[in-house]
Amino acid sequence: MKLKGWGNRAYNIFFHLHTVSGITISAALFVIFLAGAFTLFKTEFYLWENREARKTQTPRFEPEKVFQKILETEKDFDLDDDTFVSIPTPESPIIYVYGHLKPEGATSEVHYSGKMNPHTLELNEQAPTTIGETLYRLHFLDQIPMVGRYIAGFISLFFVFATITGLLVHWKNMVSKFWAFSLKAVGKQLWTNAHTVFGLLGLPFQLMYAVTGAFYLLLILVLLPAIMLFYNGKPEKVYALAYPAYGVEYKEDSPFQQQLDKLTELHHRVVQEYGDQYKILGIQTHHLLREDAAVNYRFESRNPRTFSSHGYVGYRLSDGKRIYSSMPDIDKKFTHKIVEAVGHLHFATFGGSLLKSLYFLLSLFTCFIIVSGILIWKEARNNKQYTPDQKKFHHRITIIFLAISLSLYPSVAGLFSLELLIPNSPEHSSVVNSAFFALWLILTAVGIYLNEEAKLTRSYLLFGGLLGIAVPLVNGITTSDWIWKTDITQVWVTDACWLLAGLLSLALWAWLNRKVNRDKEPVLQKRKVMEA
Repeated sequence: MKLKGWGNRAYNIFFHLHTVSGITISAALFVIFLAGAFTLFKTEFYLWENREARKTQTPRFEPEKVFQKILETEKDFDLDDDTFVSIPTPESPIIYVYGHLKPEGATSEVHYSGKMNPHTLELNEQAPTTIGETLYRLHFLDQIPMVGRYIAGFISLFFVFATITGLLVHWKNMVSKFWAFSLKAVGKQLWTNAHTVFGLLGLPFQLMYAVTGAFYLLLILVLLPAIMLFYNGKPEKVYALAYPAYGVEYKEDSPFQQQLDKLTELHHRVVQEYGDQYKILGIQTHHLLREDAAVNYRFESRNPRTFSSHGYVGYRLSDGKRIYSSMPDIDKKFTHKIVEAVGHLHFATFGGSLLKSLYFLLSLFTCFIIVSGILIWKEARNNKQYTPDQKKFHHRITIIFLAISLSLYPSVAGLFSLELLIPNSPEHSSVVNSAFFALWLILTAVGIYLNEEAKLTRSYLLFGGLLGIAVPLVNGITTSDWIWKTDITQVWVTDACWLLAGLLSLALWAWLNRKVNRDKEPVLQKRKVMEA
Protein backbone atom coordinates (compact mmCIF):
# COMPACT_ATOMS: atom_id res chain seq x y z
CA MET A 1 0.00 0.00 0.00
CA LYS A 2 1.28 3.46 -0.93
CA LEU A 3 0.64 6.46 1.32
CA LYS A 4 1.11 10.00 -0.01
CA GLY A 5 3.59 8.88 -2.64
CA TRP A 6 5.77 6.80 -0.34
CA GLY A 7 5.56 3.38 1.23
CA ASN A 8 4.25 3.40 4.80
CA ARG A 9 7.67 2.82 6.36
CA ALA A 10 9.42 5.49 4.28
CA TYR A 11 6.63 8.00 4.92
CA ASN A 12 6.74 7.38 8.69
CA ILE A 13 10.52 7.79 8.74
CA PHE A 14 10.39 11.11 6.86
CA PHE A 15 7.45 12.30 8.95
CA HIS A 16 9.12 11.61 12.29
CA LEU A 17 12.47 13.01 11.15
CA HIS A 18 10.72 16.21 10.05
CA THR A 19 8.79 16.44 13.32
CA VAL A 20 11.73 15.80 15.63
CA SER A 21 14.20 18.04 13.79
CA GLY A 22 11.60 20.81 13.50
CA ILE A 23 10.39 20.86 17.11
CA THR A 24 13.95 20.65 18.47
CA ILE A 25 15.04 23.88 16.81
CA SER A 26 11.68 25.70 16.60
CA ALA A 27 12.10 28.36 19.33
CA ALA A 28 15.72 29.18 18.43
CA LEU A 29 14.87 29.19 14.71
CA PHE A 30 12.00 31.65 15.32
CA VAL A 31 14.41 33.98 17.15
CA ILE A 32 16.97 33.72 14.34
CA PHE A 33 14.42 34.54 11.64
CA LEU A 34 12.63 37.37 13.44
CA ALA A 35 15.90 39.02 14.53
CA GLY A 36 17.28 38.39 11.02
CA ALA A 37 14.25 40.09 9.46
CA PHE A 38 15.09 43.32 11.32
CA THR A 39 18.81 42.86 10.65
CA LEU A 40 18.09 43.31 6.93
CA PHE A 41 17.52 47.00 7.71
CA LYS A 42 20.49 47.42 10.05
CA THR A 43 21.97 50.21 7.91
CA GLU A 44 18.62 51.98 7.59
CA PHE A 45 18.15 51.93 11.39
CA TYR A 46 21.47 53.71 11.92
CA LEU A 47 20.16 57.27 11.48
CA TRP A 48 17.02 56.46 13.52
CA GLU A 49 18.97 55.22 16.53
CA ASN A 50 21.73 57.86 16.29
CA ARG A 51 20.09 61.21 16.89
CA GLU A 52 23.44 63.06 16.68
CA ALA A 53 24.10 61.64 13.20
CA ARG A 54 20.81 62.88 11.73
CA LYS A 55 21.92 66.47 11.24
CA THR A 56 25.63 66.08 10.51
CA GLN A 57 27.48 66.06 7.23
CA THR A 58 30.03 63.35 6.44
CA PRO A 59 33.50 64.93 6.71
CA ARG A 60 36.42 64.27 4.41
CA PHE A 61 38.05 60.92 5.19
CA GLU A 62 41.80 61.13 5.90
CA PRO A 63 43.22 57.67 6.69
CA GLU A 64 46.52 58.98 8.10
CA LYS A 65 44.73 60.86 10.90
CA VAL A 66 42.43 57.90 11.55
CA PHE A 67 45.29 55.45 12.08
CA GLN A 68 47.26 57.97 14.14
CA LYS A 69 44.25 58.36 16.42
CA ILE A 70 43.93 54.57 16.76
CA LEU A 71 47.55 54.36 17.93
CA GLU A 72 47.09 57.27 20.36
CA THR A 73 43.87 55.86 21.86
CA GLU A 74 44.74 52.14 21.98
CA LYS A 75 48.38 51.77 22.97
CA ASP A 76 48.24 47.98 22.55
CA PHE A 77 46.68 48.07 19.08
CA ASP A 78 48.58 45.69 16.78
CA LEU A 79 48.95 47.24 13.31
CA ASP A 80 51.11 44.27 12.30
CA ASP A 81 47.94 42.19 12.16
CA ASP A 82 44.93 42.65 9.87
CA THR A 83 43.13 45.93 10.52
CA PHE A 84 39.94 47.09 8.82
CA VAL A 85 38.62 50.66 8.79
CA SER A 86 35.31 51.51 7.11
CA ILE A 87 34.70 54.68 5.09
CA PRO A 88 31.86 56.85 6.51
CA THR A 89 28.87 57.50 4.25
CA PRO A 90 25.74 59.72 4.60
CA GLU A 91 23.73 56.55 5.38
CA SER A 92 26.22 55.32 7.98
CA PRO A 93 28.35 58.31 9.07
CA ILE A 94 30.62 56.46 11.47
CA ILE A 95 34.03 54.82 11.13
CA TYR A 96 34.10 51.17 12.20
CA VAL A 97 37.49 49.89 13.32
CA TYR A 98 38.28 46.16 13.53
CA GLY A 99 41.66 44.75 14.50
CA HIS A 100 43.69 43.09 17.24
CA LEU A 101 45.27 44.10 20.51
CA LYS A 102 48.63 42.81 21.69
CA PRO A 103 48.94 43.57 25.41
CA GLU A 104 52.35 43.16 27.00
CA GLY A 105 52.89 39.56 28.05
CA ALA A 106 49.84 38.26 26.14
CA THR A 107 50.25 34.80 24.58
CA SER A 108 47.23 34.98 22.26
CA GLU A 109 45.59 37.64 20.12
CA VAL A 110 42.73 39.78 21.41
CA HIS A 111 40.11 40.90 18.91
CA TYR A 112 39.14 44.57 18.87
CA SER A 113 35.98 46.25 17.59
CA GLY A 114 35.54 50.01 17.94
CA LYS A 115 33.56 52.95 16.58
CA MET A 116 35.12 56.29 15.70
CA ASN A 117 33.33 59.64 15.40
CA PRO A 118 34.29 60.95 11.91
CA HIS A 119 34.27 64.59 13.15
CA THR A 120 36.18 64.36 16.42
CA LEU A 121 37.97 61.04 15.66
CA GLU A 122 37.02 59.93 19.17
CA LEU A 123 37.39 56.13 19.34
CA ASN A 124 35.19 54.08 21.66
CA GLU A 125 35.09 50.31 22.03
CA GLN A 126 31.48 50.60 23.25
CA ALA A 127 28.93 51.09 20.45
CA PRO A 128 27.20 54.51 20.69
CA THR A 129 23.88 52.79 19.95
CA THR A 130 22.82 49.18 19.79
CA ILE A 131 19.56 48.37 17.94
CA GLY A 132 21.12 47.16 14.70
CA GLU A 133 24.11 45.56 16.42
CA THR A 134 22.01 43.75 19.04
CA LEU A 135 19.56 42.26 16.54
CA TYR A 136 22.37 41.40 14.11
CA ARG A 137 24.22 39.45 16.80
CA LEU A 138 21.00 37.87 18.08
CA HIS A 139 20.21 36.48 14.64
CA PHE A 140 23.19 34.14 14.95
CA LEU A 141 22.98 33.78 18.76
CA ASP A 142 26.28 35.58 19.29
CA GLN A 143 25.22 36.68 22.78
CA ILE A 144 25.89 33.09 23.90
CA PRO A 145 29.64 33.14 24.70
CA MET A 146 32.03 30.99 22.66
CA VAL A 147 29.52 28.57 21.15
CA GLY A 148 26.57 30.76 20.09
CA ARG A 149 27.60 31.00 16.42
CA TYR A 150 28.19 27.26 16.17
CA ILE A 151 24.80 26.53 17.77
CA ALA A 152 23.19 28.82 15.17
CA GLY A 153 25.16 27.03 12.45
CA PHE A 154 23.94 23.60 13.51
CA ILE A 155 20.39 24.97 13.78
CA SER A 156 20.74 26.09 10.14
CA LEU A 157 21.94 22.60 9.27
CA PHE A 158 18.95 21.03 11.05
CA PHE A 159 16.72 23.51 9.22
CA VAL A 160 18.03 22.20 5.88
CA PHE A 161 17.17 18.72 7.09
CA ALA A 162 13.69 19.74 8.33
CA THR A 163 12.93 21.57 5.07
CA ILE A 164 13.90 18.66 2.83
CA THR A 165 12.07 16.04 4.93
CA GLY A 166 9.01 18.31 5.04
CA LEU A 167 9.07 18.49 1.25
CA LEU A 168 9.34 14.69 1.04
CA VAL A 169 6.40 14.26 3.42
CA HIS A 170 4.05 16.73 1.72
CA TRP A 171 5.12 16.77 -1.93
CA LYS A 172 2.30 14.51 -3.10
CA ASN A 173 -0.56 16.53 -1.54
CA MET A 174 0.82 20.06 -1.61
CA VAL A 175 -1.41 21.20 -4.48
CA SER A 176 -4.60 19.81 -2.95
CA LYS A 177 -3.83 21.39 0.42
CA PHE A 178 -3.03 24.68 -1.29
CA TRP A 179 -6.52 24.88 -2.85
CA ALA A 180 -8.20 23.46 0.27
CA PHE A 181 -6.72 26.09 2.60
CA SER A 182 -9.40 28.06 4.46
CA LEU A 183 -9.42 30.20 7.59
CA LYS A 184 -12.78 28.63 8.45
CA ALA A 185 -11.09 25.33 9.26
CA VAL A 186 -10.48 24.58 12.93
CA GLY A 187 -7.85 23.01 15.16
CA LYS A 188 -5.30 20.69 13.66
CA GLN A 189 -6.71 20.96 10.11
CA LEU A 190 -6.21 24.76 10.05
CA TRP A 191 -2.65 24.63 11.36
CA THR A 192 -1.67 21.66 9.15
CA ASN A 193 -2.97 23.29 5.96
CA ALA A 194 -1.44 26.66 6.87
CA HIS A 195 1.91 25.03 7.68
CA THR A 196 1.93 23.17 4.35
CA VAL A 197 0.72 26.08 2.17
CA PHE A 198 3.03 28.74 3.60
CA GLY A 199 5.86 26.22 3.69
CA LEU A 200 5.35 25.61 -0.03
CA LEU A 201 5.26 29.33 -0.86
CA GLY A 202 8.44 30.06 1.11
CA LEU A 203 10.32 26.86 0.33
CA PRO A 204 13.06 28.33 -1.95
CA PHE A 205 13.63 31.22 0.46
CA GLN A 206 13.85 28.97 3.52
CA LEU A 207 16.18 26.50 1.83
CA MET A 208 18.40 29.34 0.64
CA TYR A 209 18.65 30.80 4.14
CA ALA A 210 19.27 27.42 5.72
CA VAL A 211 22.14 26.64 3.32
CA THR A 212 23.77 30.10 3.37
CA GLY A 213 23.43 30.33 7.17
CA ALA A 214 25.14 26.98 7.64
CA PHE A 215 27.79 28.03 5.10
CA TYR A 216 28.73 31.15 7.04
CA LEU A 217 28.65 29.69 10.53
CA LEU A 218 30.10 26.21 9.98
CA LEU A 219 32.49 26.72 7.07
CA ILE A 220 35.59 26.87 9.24
CA LEU A 221 34.68 23.51 10.84
CA VAL A 222 34.14 21.94 7.41
CA LEU A 223 37.42 23.30 6.06
CA LEU A 224 39.50 22.49 9.15
CA PRO A 225 40.63 19.02 7.95
CA ALA A 226 41.59 20.41 4.54
CA ILE A 227 43.49 23.28 6.17
CA MET A 228 45.46 20.86 8.33
CA LEU A 229 46.19 18.39 5.51
CA PHE A 230 46.76 20.58 2.46
CA TYR A 231 47.58 24.08 3.74
CA ASN A 232 49.95 23.32 6.64
CA GLY A 233 47.42 24.55 9.18
CA LYS A 234 47.32 28.06 7.68
CA PRO A 235 43.69 29.17 7.11
CA GLU A 236 44.88 32.36 5.36
CA LYS A 237 45.69 30.29 2.25
CA VAL A 238 42.09 29.09 2.11
CA TYR A 239 40.69 32.57 2.77
CA ALA A 240 42.79 33.86 -0.13
CA LEU A 241 40.66 31.81 -2.54
CA ALA A 242 37.80 34.20 -1.75
CA TYR A 243 39.55 37.32 -0.43
CA PRO A 244 42.78 38.23 -2.28
CA ALA A 245 44.17 40.30 0.63
CA TYR A 246 44.93 37.06 2.48
CA GLY A 247 47.12 35.87 -0.39
CA VAL A 248 49.71 38.62 0.01
CA GLU A 249 53.02 37.40 1.46
CA TYR A 250 54.85 39.24 4.26
CA LYS A 251 58.21 38.83 5.97
CA GLU A 252 57.96 38.43 9.72
CA ASP A 253 61.39 40.10 10.11
CA SER A 254 60.51 43.03 7.84
CA PRO A 255 62.10 46.20 9.33
CA PHE A 256 59.90 48.82 10.97
CA GLN A 257 59.24 51.89 8.89
CA GLN A 258 56.94 54.83 9.71
CA GLN A 259 55.06 55.65 6.48
CA LEU A 260 51.55 56.59 7.62
CA ASP A 261 51.90 59.87 5.71
CA LYS A 262 51.69 57.87 2.47
CA LEU A 263 48.17 56.60 3.33
CA THR A 264 46.38 59.85 2.51
CA GLU A 265 48.29 60.28 -0.76
CA LEU A 266 47.40 56.71 -1.79
CA HIS A 267 43.77 57.25 -0.77
CA HIS A 268 43.43 60.37 -2.94
CA ARG A 269 44.90 58.44 -5.87
CA VAL A 270 42.43 55.58 -5.39
CA VAL A 271 39.47 58.00 -5.14
CA GLN A 272 40.56 59.71 -8.36
CA GLU A 273 41.01 56.40 -10.21
CA TYR A 274 37.95 54.50 -8.99
CA GLY A 275 35.63 57.03 -7.33
CA ASP A 276 33.37 57.61 -10.33
CA GLN A 277 32.52 53.95 -10.97
CA TYR A 278 32.79 52.49 -7.47
CA LYS A 279 31.92 53.34 -3.87
CA ILE A 280 34.88 52.84 -1.53
CA LEU A 281 33.65 50.76 1.42
CA GLY A 282 36.78 50.37 3.50
CA ILE A 283 40.52 49.85 3.91
CA GLN A 284 42.27 46.72 5.18
CA THR A 285 45.94 46.91 6.19
CA HIS A 286 48.64 44.48 7.28
CA HIS A 287 52.17 45.19 8.61
CA LEU A 288 51.20 48.87 8.46
CA LEU A 289 54.26 50.06 10.41
CA ARG A 290 56.73 47.88 8.49
CA GLU A 291 58.57 48.18 5.20
CA ASP A 292 56.37 45.61 3.39
CA ALA A 293 53.07 47.16 4.49
CA ALA A 294 50.11 46.45 2.20
CA VAL A 295 46.79 48.28 1.88
CA ASN A 296 43.69 46.59 0.51
CA TYR A 297 40.75 48.67 -0.77
CA ARG A 298 37.24 47.24 -0.89
CA PHE A 299 34.82 48.66 -3.47
CA GLU A 300 31.20 48.36 -4.51
CA SER A 301 30.09 48.99 -8.08
CA ARG A 302 27.72 51.93 -8.65
CA ASN A 303 26.12 50.00 -11.52
CA PRO A 304 22.82 48.60 -10.09
CA ARG A 305 22.80 45.83 -12.71
CA THR A 306 26.04 44.29 -11.42
CA PHE A 307 25.17 41.37 -9.14
CA SER A 308 28.77 40.52 -8.21
CA SER A 309 29.37 44.16 -7.26
CA HIS A 310 32.24 44.04 -4.73
CA GLY A 311 35.85 44.42 -5.76
CA TYR A 312 39.33 44.50 -4.20
CA VAL A 313 42.60 46.21 -5.12
CA GLY A 314 45.81 45.89 -3.10
CA TYR A 315 48.88 48.18 -2.98
CA ARG A 316 52.32 48.14 -1.38
CA LEU A 317 52.40 51.26 0.73
CA SER A 318 56.12 51.92 0.28
CA ASP A 319 55.93 52.59 -3.48
CA GLY A 320 52.16 52.56 -4.18
CA LYS A 321 52.57 49.61 -6.56
CA ARG A 322 49.45 47.55 -7.26
CA ILE A 323 49.92 43.94 -6.15
CA TYR A 324 46.54 42.44 -7.03
CA SER A 325 43.17 43.40 -8.47
CA SER A 326 39.78 41.67 -8.46
CA MET A 327 37.22 44.17 -9.74
CA PRO A 328 33.63 43.63 -11.02
CA ASP A 329 33.31 43.34 -14.81
CA ILE A 330 37.10 43.58 -15.20
CA ASP A 331 39.27 40.86 -13.64
CA LYS A 332 37.23 39.33 -10.84
CA LYS A 333 37.96 35.67 -10.12
CA PHE A 334 35.25 33.01 -10.09
CA THR A 335 35.84 32.00 -6.45
CA HIS A 336 35.42 35.62 -5.37
CA LYS A 337 32.10 35.77 -7.21
CA ILE A 338 30.78 32.58 -5.61
CA VAL A 339 31.52 33.65 -2.02
CA GLU A 340 30.13 37.12 -2.68
CA ALA A 341 26.97 35.63 -4.19
CA VAL A 342 26.35 33.74 -0.95
CA GLY A 343 26.61 37.01 0.97
CA HIS A 344 24.27 38.86 -1.40
CA LEU A 345 21.68 36.10 -1.16
CA HIS A 346 21.84 35.93 2.63
CA PHE A 347 21.77 39.68 3.37
CA ALA A 348 19.63 40.84 0.40
CA THR A 349 22.24 43.40 -0.64
CA PHE A 350 21.66 43.21 -4.39
CA GLY A 351 18.15 44.56 -4.97
CA GLY A 352 17.62 47.65 -2.86
CA SER A 353 14.83 48.36 -0.38
CA LEU A 354 12.18 46.51 -2.39
CA LEU A 355 14.08 43.21 -2.19
CA LYS A 356 14.81 43.73 1.52
CA SER A 357 11.10 44.29 2.11
CA LEU A 358 10.30 41.06 0.26
CA TYR A 359 12.90 39.20 2.37
CA PHE A 360 11.37 40.74 5.49
CA LEU A 361 7.87 39.48 4.61
CA LEU A 362 9.19 36.02 3.74
CA SER A 363 11.00 35.92 7.09
CA LEU A 364 7.69 36.68 8.84
CA PHE A 365 6.05 33.92 6.77
CA THR A 366 8.75 31.56 8.05
CA CYS A 367 8.06 32.63 11.64
CA PHE A 368 4.39 31.78 11.09
CA ILE A 369 5.36 28.38 9.68
CA ILE A 370 7.47 27.68 12.77
CA VAL A 371 4.60 28.62 15.14
CA SER A 372 2.10 26.54 13.16
CA GLY A 373 4.51 23.60 13.32
CA ILE A 374 4.66 23.87 17.12
CA LEU A 375 0.85 23.88 17.32
CA ILE A 376 0.54 20.92 14.93
CA TRP A 377 2.99 18.99 17.10
CA LYS A 378 0.87 19.68 20.17
CA GLU A 379 -2.52 18.99 18.53
CA ALA A 380 -1.27 15.71 17.04
CA ARG A 381 -0.56 14.48 20.58
CA ASN A 382 -3.89 15.52 22.02
CA ASN A 383 -5.52 12.09 21.68
CA LYS A 384 -6.14 8.85 23.60
CA GLN A 385 -2.72 7.41 22.73
CA TYR A 386 -1.12 9.68 25.33
CA THR A 387 -1.60 9.72 29.09
CA PRO A 388 -2.75 12.87 30.95
CA ASP A 389 0.81 13.42 32.21
CA GLN A 390 2.20 13.18 28.67
CA LYS A 391 -0.44 15.62 27.39
CA LYS A 392 0.43 18.00 30.22
CA PHE A 393 4.13 17.78 29.26
CA HIS A 394 3.38 18.45 25.58
CA HIS A 395 1.23 21.45 26.55
CA ARG A 396 3.97 22.84 28.80
CA ILE A 397 6.62 22.53 26.08
CA THR A 398 4.30 24.26 23.60
CA ILE A 399 3.66 27.14 26.00
CA ILE A 400 7.37 27.60 26.70
CA PHE A 401 8.28 27.56 23.00
CA LEU A 402 5.48 29.98 22.11
CA ALA A 403 6.31 32.31 25.00
CA ILE A 404 10.00 32.52 24.03
CA SER A 405 9.14 33.08 20.38
CA LEU A 406 6.15 35.41 20.41
CA SER A 407 7.45 37.61 23.24
CA LEU A 408 10.36 38.66 21.02
CA TYR A 409 8.09 40.86 18.87
CA PRO A 410 7.01 43.27 21.66
CA SER A 411 10.55 43.11 23.09
CA VAL A 412 12.03 44.36 19.81
CA ALA A 413 9.49 47.19 19.77
CA GLY A 414 10.58 47.99 23.32
CA LEU A 415 14.25 47.93 22.25
CA PHE A 416 13.64 50.83 19.84
CA SER A 417 12.08 52.96 22.59
CA LEU A 418 14.75 52.00 25.14
CA GLU A 419 17.45 53.16 22.74
CA LEU A 420 16.17 56.75 22.86
CA LEU A 421 14.86 56.80 26.44
CA ILE A 422 18.09 55.64 28.14
CA PRO A 423 20.53 58.58 28.41
CA ASN A 424 23.79 58.53 26.47
CA SER A 425 26.81 57.37 28.46
CA PRO A 426 29.92 55.21 27.93
CA GLU A 427 27.84 52.22 29.08
CA HIS A 428 24.76 53.14 27.00
CA SER A 429 24.72 50.08 24.75
CA SER A 430 25.29 47.70 27.69
CA VAL A 431 22.42 49.27 29.65
CA VAL A 432 20.09 49.12 26.63
CA ASN A 433 21.04 45.49 25.97
CA SER A 434 20.43 44.53 29.59
CA ALA A 435 17.04 46.27 29.59
CA PHE A 436 16.06 44.58 26.31
CA PHE A 437 16.87 41.07 27.50
CA ALA A 438 15.21 41.76 30.87
CA LEU A 439 12.04 42.89 29.06
CA TRP A 440 12.14 39.76 26.90
CA LEU A 441 12.57 37.56 29.99
CA ILE A 442 9.66 39.27 31.79
CA LEU A 443 7.32 38.94 28.79
CA THR A 444 8.33 35.28 28.37
CA ALA A 445 7.49 34.66 32.02
CA VAL A 446 4.10 36.35 31.55
CA GLY A 447 3.30 34.01 28.64
CA ILE A 448 4.32 30.92 30.63
CA TYR A 449 2.19 32.11 33.56
CA LEU A 450 -0.90 32.55 31.31
CA ASN A 451 -0.45 28.88 30.31
CA GLU A 452 -2.94 29.04 27.41
CA GLU A 453 -2.12 29.51 23.73
CA ALA A 454 -5.02 31.87 22.95
CA LYS A 455 -4.47 34.13 25.98
CA LEU A 456 -0.73 34.16 25.38
CA THR A 457 -1.16 35.18 21.72
CA ARG A 458 -3.67 37.94 22.51
CA SER A 459 -1.45 39.31 25.27
CA TYR A 460 1.59 39.56 23.02
CA LEU A 461 -0.48 41.24 20.31
CA LEU A 462 -1.61 43.80 22.89
CA PHE A 463 1.92 44.38 24.23
CA GLY A 464 3.34 44.52 20.69
CA GLY A 465 0.66 46.94 19.54
CA LEU A 466 1.16 49.36 22.45
CA LEU A 467 4.97 49.22 22.30
CA GLY A 468 4.89 49.53 18.49
CA ILE A 469 2.80 52.71 18.62
CA ALA A 470 5.12 54.01 21.36
CA VAL A 471 8.15 53.95 19.02
CA PRO A 472 7.24 57.03 16.88
CA LEU A 473 5.93 58.80 20.01
CA VAL A 474 9.19 58.26 21.90
CA ASN A 475 11.19 59.39 18.85
CA GLY A 476 9.12 62.57 18.52
CA ILE A 477 9.31 63.40 22.22
CA THR A 478 13.05 62.77 22.63
CA THR A 479 14.35 64.16 19.31
CA SER A 480 11.53 66.44 18.02
CA ASP A 481 11.75 64.55 14.70
CA TRP A 482 8.02 63.84 14.53
CA ILE A 483 6.90 61.62 11.69
CA TRP A 484 5.19 64.54 9.91
CA LYS A 485 8.14 66.93 10.36
CA THR A 486 11.32 64.98 9.59
CA ASP A 487 12.69 64.86 6.06
CA ILE A 488 15.11 62.01 6.82
CA THR A 489 13.77 58.97 4.96
CA GLN A 490 15.21 56.35 7.33
CA VAL A 491 13.60 58.09 10.32
CA TRP A 492 10.04 58.62 9.09
CA VAL A 493 9.87 55.21 7.36
CA THR A 494 10.95 53.46 10.59
CA ASP A 495 8.36 55.41 12.57
CA ALA A 496 5.63 54.77 9.99
CA CYS A 497 6.33 51.03 9.89
CA TRP A 498 6.18 50.72 13.68
CA LEU A 499 2.98 52.77 13.79
CA LEU A 500 1.40 50.53 11.16
CA ALA A 501 2.61 47.35 12.91
CA GLY A 502 1.25 48.60 16.23
CA LEU A 503 -2.17 49.47 14.79
CA LEU A 504 -2.42 46.12 12.98
CA SER A 505 -1.50 44.27 16.18
CA LEU A 506 -4.14 46.12 18.19
CA ALA A 507 -6.75 45.54 15.46
CA LEU A 508 -5.98 41.81 15.45
CA TRP A 509 -6.09 41.75 19.27
CA ALA A 510 -9.51 43.43 19.26
CA TRP A 511 -10.83 41.02 16.59
CA LEU A 512 -9.66 37.97 18.54
CA ASN A 513 -11.22 39.35 21.73
CA ARG A 514 -14.57 39.86 20.00
CA LYS A 515 -14.37 36.34 18.59
CA VAL A 516 -13.72 34.89 22.05
CA ASN A 517 -16.64 36.85 23.50
CA ARG A 518 -18.96 35.67 20.70
CA ASP A 519 -17.98 32.07 21.35
CA LYS A 520 -18.71 32.51 25.08
CA GLU A 521 -22.19 34.03 24.62
CA PRO A 522 -24.08 30.74 23.84
CA VAL A 523 -22.39 29.07 26.82
CA LEU A 524 -23.36 31.93 29.16
CA GLN A 525 -26.94 32.00 27.88
CA LYS A 526 -27.26 28.24 28.36
CA ARG A 527 -25.91 28.57 31.91
CA LYS A 528 -28.46 31.32 32.71
CA VAL A 529 -31.32 29.19 31.40
CA MET A 530 -30.21 26.23 33.53
CA GLU A 531 -29.91 28.44 36.61
CA ALA A 532 -33.40 29.90 35.99
